[in-house]
Amino acid sequence: MLLRLVLLLAVAAPVLRATSVVAPTFPELVAEAETIFRGRVTAVTARRVERPDAPGALIKTYVTFAVERVLKGRAGPTLTLEFLGGTVGEDRLEVSGMPVFGRGGHDLVFVQKNGVQFCPLVAMGHGRYRVERDATGSRDIIARDNGAPLTDPGEIALPLTAVPAPLRAAAATRALSVDAFETHIVAALDKLGLKPVQD
Repeated sequence: MLLRLVLLLAVAAPVLRATSVVAPTFPELVAEAETIFRGRVTAVTARRVERPDAPGALIKTYVTFAVERVLKGRAGPTLTLEFLGGTVGEDRLEVSGMPVFGRGGHDLVFVQKNGVQFCPLVAMGHGRYRVERDATGSRDIIARDNGAPLTDPGEIALPLTAVPAPLRAAAATRALSVDAFETHIVAALDKLGLKPVQD
């Protein structure tokens, strides 16, 4: 299995070399996304995919969402995003910085070039925002891919580094609600001369 994985990684190396990303500003994130939507993960499936340009296969993970609201672009009732990496049997292909989704997860995502680039989100983890219940269970809040509550859209330009649990808990009381974050997105779209797809 190890040799197989090494060969797999050798085939994927040209793609994996470029996993460092520059954090976008909030206006850049909104402008660069082709589609912005909120939805729930209904399925996560990994499988081997043959490469048309080289021998061997890559592992890709397909994350399917039940779409709840579309703010920019187009999406039907369901949408599947294609990510490089994943686990099939004993073989695993891991891409540093790639967001990991689980069935039942609730997310707001900024999609770019789905099925074309190795990560279909703008700036990888900077294009994924978790919808979570706060500690009191009274409201839904927005958290970044690293689990840090988002208290202001300006924080989107910060690196996705690990955040200690006490700091996360303290920030959760000031975290943006889903409605507040979507209001910021709608305002940013308005500055671009665009209107949300669904109100």
